[in-house]
Amino acid sequence: MIFTKLCSLAIFGIILGNKCVNAVSNSSSRLKFTIEPQALTTSVTQTADFNLLFHGCDENGHNITITWDTDEQIKLSPSIITINGCESETFSINISSSKQGRFIIRPIIITSNLSVVDDARLFVQLKVAQYRPLIIVSMLIGWTYTVCWTIGDYFQAWTSYRRKSVVGLSFDFLYLNIVGNCCYATFNVVLFCSAFIEDEYFRRHPFGLNPVVPNDVGYAVHAVFGNLVLIAQCYIYQNGGTVVSTAVKLLISGYVLMVSVFCGFAIEEQMHWLDFLYILSYVKLSTNLIKYIPQVLMNYRRKSTEGFAISNRLLDLAGGLLSLLQMVLNGWNYDDWQSIVGSPVKFGLGFVSIFFDVIFMVQHYVSYRSHKGDPK
Repeated sequence: MIFTKLCSLAIFGIILGNKCVNAVSNSSSRLKFTIEPQALTTSVTQTADFNLLFHGCDENGHNITITWDTDEQIKLSPSIITINGCESETFSINISSSKQGRFIIRPIIITSNLSVVDDARLFVQLKVAQYRPLIIVSMLIGWTYTVCWTIGDYFQAWTSYRRKSVVGLSFDFLYLNIVGNCCYATFNVVLFCSAFIEDEYFRRHPFGLNPVVPNDVGYAVHAVFGNLVLIAQCYIYQNGGTVVSTAVKLLISGYVLMVSVFCGFAIEEQMHWLDFLYILSYVKLSTNLIKYIPQVLMNYRRKSTEGFAISNRLLDLAGGLLSLLQMVLNGWNYDDWQSIVGSPVKFGLGFVSIFFDVIFMVQHYVSYRSHKGDPK
């Protein structure tokens, strides 16, 4: 598929291009400080620890004193660190908070020769929960909805395999879905793997961490694989003459043209590759808004949901509800409602998915119950 090839070229072009070989450290800095880990989660009744690693030498022999810049509710021990001469050392820092919320902790490096210190990425993101057990509950909810979303496509694949037919499954839905998932996978893989892109993200978000974690990469790549399996079945099994509609072909052609143009801008350095990735994320968002409509219309015209795996939508509905529950639970436990208010698109798309899942439920169990045929 041309869109899959285009996204693959973008991935390899960015990751393997010579611009991706970018030194993270500041070569002019003789003293190197690092903090591990940079993200901590704890509760108001618990403490957490991180390490401040020092390596290098001030040629003039100046002493270095380190204090901390953070909120008054945060307590760190030791609160002051003094480094004398040339040495490599690791300092273990204990941290606690009397208040729930999200905090940034930065070391203040005091030396008479500031030019030898590179402190651009020296910070800790601290999340403090009111109740520690709810942290575990939130984590379990996250794994549960990830599993629900991951295995959903297998129910559709099994349904088509058992029937040896894909009649009742909208090709428009499948193709819009793979376009969105290819963009999503490209975004995650490149932002996770490319130091060049990551450095630009850090430049724009000085106190941010890479938003993509290994689980995101695995989930996105797996989603593309699942979509390819479903599309392959469309050309292996009986399809009843179903084809991709002209409207969707034109829409996908528009997506390909738009992505190609912006990819060209990035290649010619008219825009940054990170902005190109954001373009891909917008394509993903737009496909999520419209991809279910063709399947709803097909069910309506056929007055049946036979061939469409309702188990897939049940799992998607469960995953969507659990995802929203996790957002609300974390907002309350961390006193961080801004994470919901500040992400209206993510929150809204969750409701869009749930809305269409409910429509499919009504079609399958109410409107066309006597014509649903295969319960899967």
